[in-house]
Amino acid sequence: MTAPHGVPTFDRRRFLTMSGVLTAGALALAACGGTDAPKTGGGGEAKKIETLTFGITSISDYLNPLSTTSSRVHWITDPVVESLYTYDASLKSVPLLADGEPEISADGLTWTIKIKEGVTFHNGDPLTADDVVATLTFVTDPKSTSDWTAYFVGYVKGATAVDKRTVKITLTAPFGVLRSHLTNLPIVHKAFVSRTDTTMGTGPFKVDKVTQGQQVTLSRYDTYHGAKPALLGVVFQAVPDPATRMVNLREGKIQIMTDVSPESVGLLKQDDRIKVHEVAAPSDIMTYFVVKKAPFDNVKVRQALGHAMDRKGVSDIVYGGTASIAQGPIGPAVEGYDPALKIYAETPDYAKAKALLAEAGMSSLTFTLMITSDARMKNIGQVLVEGWKQAGITCTLEVLDIGPWVKNWAVGEYQMAMTGFESGFGAGRTAYTVLGSLSSLNPLNFGYKNDEVDKLLGEAWAATDEAVRAETCKKINGILAADAILMPPVHPRLIVAQRTDISSLDEKLMGVSRISLPAVRSV
Repeated sequence: MTAPHGVPTFDRRRFLTMSGVLTAGALALAACGGTDAPKTGGGGEAKKIETLTFGITSISDYLNPLSTTSSRVHWITDPVVESLYTYDASLKSVPLLADGEPEISADGLTWTIKIKEGVTFHNGDPLTADDVVATLTFVTDPKSTSDWTAYFVGYVKGATAVDKRTVKITLTAPFGVLRSHLTNLPIVHKAFVSRTDTTMGTGPFKVDKVTQGQQVTLSRYDTYHGAKPALLGVVFQAVPDPATRMVNLREGKIQIMTDVSPESVGLLKQDDRIKVHEVAAPSDIMTYFVVKKAPFDNVKVRQALGHAMDRKGVSDIVYGGTASIAQGPIGPAVEGYDPALKIYAETPDYAKAKALLAEAGMSSLTFTLMITSDARMKNIGQVLVEGWKQAGITCTLEVLDIGPWVKNWAVGEYQMAMTGFESGFGAGRTAYTVLGSLSSLNPLNFGYKNDEVDKLLGEAWAATDEAVRAETCKKINGILAADAILMPPVHPRLIVAQRTDISSLDEKLMGVSRISLPAVRSV
């Protein structure tokens, strides 16, 4: 299909079908009998749900929440482990395992935290300062290869137990964002910090059985120190095929479904047994350049790429309108988001892109974009490639599995790289993971240096006042957008579907990538 002047346009349905994205929705539609399927259940009294089944795409072989911030692990372990602080109804950080607010020294380099009395792990052992120290020691040790290390390295010097109920954390520099990190970091029994097959915490549910890669069963911890859950247990079931997950949800075999594909949203909304949540959450499309090498050492080349990016095409074709158009790296669910920032148009400005390339002394641009091999990322890549062509920009996609992608990214063996990343489990609403690599001192920064950004990053991470940090991150976001140094096409929303025979999930809490299973009850 071609528009005037030879500019190709996309038939959305044809593109999705050819790329395989529609397969899941089409199969589910057929399996469920199409849109004429009954919207309500059959007669008889509804059965009370005491054990909830949670359908997820996959279950990691490693169930240590201290090793990763991945949703594959944290959907499962969040009801099992708890943190020193947690989120209240307004997403403010409040004490949970900590007994009150931290005592911060005048120079900001020492945090002293009291531990709540009467809290026990699932084996009956009392929670002590030693467990907190063991957790912090593990995640701050680079040899642990933990995802969490990046949140603490360079700032946390160490943690010691002053007594059984007091922990002292020493820092190399003021680090106000530590409060957010401690609101998200799970505190694990000291004997379980390095175990990968299971975990043990103080949460309202405990791990009963792990069938590796297939299923994890949790049961209610009856001596839990907080409000007791209504549910007796939770089963996490791996259902890799999205069509099967949809069918299972409609048939009541599962009550909650994550990773709902955007093209399935409309179908699910037709069923009054199903409620679909579309929530702005810290779900990012991360983009990186090796700025110390041509052609991306030239800001005008990067800007040309930004102006020729088909953001609306990605939103419409890949996400079915369930994503917001991006300007800079910070999205609507993250501190520092600026809805007034308008540098790039939703649709490509080819004239602007060509003019910028000309100013850079180039009539065309050829480069390679390294992406991960999941279907959605490949679809994003294809939309961008087709859009860039119209500006004389030729992009070749290098599609890699996540392991090789991370290896190449970590050593800078790419020109431009892109992948999806859920930062909410680790960073909450902070911009720490989104912006962290932009410091010129960060080993994953491959050539970008901006003295103002370095200064502002230091101020942001030192700030204990969340409003001050958000305003600082807003300034950084504007600079990065103008420099075209981190430029995702869109900010995807978190989409979760549930059956209406359980209480409605808390969408505000989903804004930090969490589902409060203890609050769920049969209705």
